[in-house]
Amino acid sequence: MTQTEEKIENFANSVGVDLSHQFEKQVSRTIKELMDSLESHLIDDNTKVDYATHVFAKALDDMVDYLETPKLLN
Repeated sequence: MTQTEEKIENFANSVGVDLSHQFEKQVSRTIKELMDSLESHLIDDNTKVDYATHVFAKALDDMVDYLETPKLLN
């Protein structure tokens, strides 16, 4: 088993196998939809990858900000 496979297995065990697969599937579907939407634009593949990287990096930054924001308890 590779190091990446071990990490994925550990994450799956931490959050639950079903949720892990659902999350991976949703992210993969979103990436494919983004690439499909860029397909009709006359830009090279490297630019598409750079753009997708930017979008997902921003999404990860937003997630970190959300997780670090104090939550009010009812």
